[in-house]
Amino acid sequence: MVFLGEEWQRLDLGEIGLQDVQTLLLERYPSDRKAIYFIFDHFQDEMMQPINDSIQAVKALKKKGYKLYLLSNLNQDRYIQRYQQEPEIFSLFDGATLSGGAHELKPDASLYLKFFQQFHLDPSDGLLIDDSLANIETAQRLGMKTILSQPQQNLIERLKTMGVDL
Repeated sequence: MVFLGEEWQRLDLGEIGLQDVQTLLLERYPSDRKAIYFIFDHFQDEMMQPINDSIQAVKALKKKGYKLYLLSNLNQDRYIQRYQQEPEIFSLFDGATLSGGAHELKPDASLYLKFFQQFHLDPSDGLLIDDSLANIETAQRLGMKTILSQPQQNLIERLKTMGVDL
C-alpha cells in the first residue's frame, strides 16, 4: 500500500514530498492511520539501511579505482538526507542519477539513457547491481552486464566470477 502505491511513485518522480505522501495516504486509508504513522516514523531508520555486503563491494571496487555511480528511484530530498546520514558511503560514488531529478522511474529505459548521457557512459562498459528483476532486464536490453542482488549472496565473490578485478 505504501511503497508500491501511486503516492510513493510520485515521490520518487520528484512530483511531491514525503510529507505529501503521508498526508495522501492518511486521506486514502483513514482506518490505517496508526500503521501509516508507524511506517513514516521508522522506515528511514529501519528499512533504508545500506546492505553490508553492498557496502563492502563498493569499498573494494573504489579501492581498485573503478568509477561508481548510483541510478536510483529516489527523490532529491531523500538522497540528500541519506548522503548526510552516511557520507562515508555516498561519497564513494562519482555521481548519481535520481528518478526525482530526471522525473522518470526505473525500469523505464529513458532513465537509463539519461544516466548514460549524463556521465558519458557506454552501457557495454557498465555493470548494474539491482534487486529488481525488471530493472535488470532493462539494463540487459540496453547492453549492460548485470547482477540481481539477492539476500545472503556474497557480492564480492559474484563480481569476481564475472571477471571483475578485486
